[in-house]
Amino acid sequence: MLRIELIEQLRRQVYGDFPSDEATITNGLVNQYITQGCGIAAKQNYKENYQLEGVGFVNNSFHTTFKGLQITKDEQFLYKFSLPEIPLGIGNVDGIARVLFKDDNKNVSLPGVILSENQVGIQRQMRPIPNKVLCYPEGIFCYAITPIIMFDYTASVTMVSGGDSTNLDSVLNVPSDYINIIVEYVKAQVAFQRAQPVDAASDGLDAVRTT
Repeated sequence: MLRIELIEQLRRQVYGDFPSDEATITNGLVNQYITQGCGIAAKQNYKENYQLEGVGFVNNSFHTTFKGLQITKDEQFLYKFSLPEIPLGIGNVDGIARVLFKDDNKNVSLPGVILSENQVGIQRQMRPIPNKVLCYPEGIFCYAITPIIMFDYTASVTMVSGGDSTNLDSVLNVPSDYINIIVEYVKAQVAFQRAQPVDAASDGLDAVRTT
């Protein structure tokens, strides 16, 4: 399903018909709620997998690979690149499944070793792992610890994500059996907004007066 298709479905449910030009529930607003709902759906999948199989993980269907991420130097032997979005708070670092590096000749590295914050605190006391780059995410950035000069490389990241939220014509990366979780979340948010009375008096007061 495309993002715009789900947005159109949700807006029609809200307004009961084609939304008018004056509709306050815009495509951009609904898309923002959908992105939030994708995280809830992925966490629900994590919980259900743990209940069914005794191991917490997120199904492959929720993962998206982002390529061509530019790498910059942060400190000596420390590089960083921006992630397309902040990873979900699943497990220590389960929001990111894999990090790869590619040079100008399209040669691809072995997957990086993704560390938690606790492991970063002791990594200097650990033995080096041959042919491996140590990585750890912090907020919107992912850092790479390596003596290799990384300016000639780009990063590829596979992470739990609903896909490209900036492109409404992109595929929503959520299995069809979890779409209903997103729908219910978005409907609750927009229903809350629609239920708010409108301040019709421009009198400089924040008291709400309906027409």
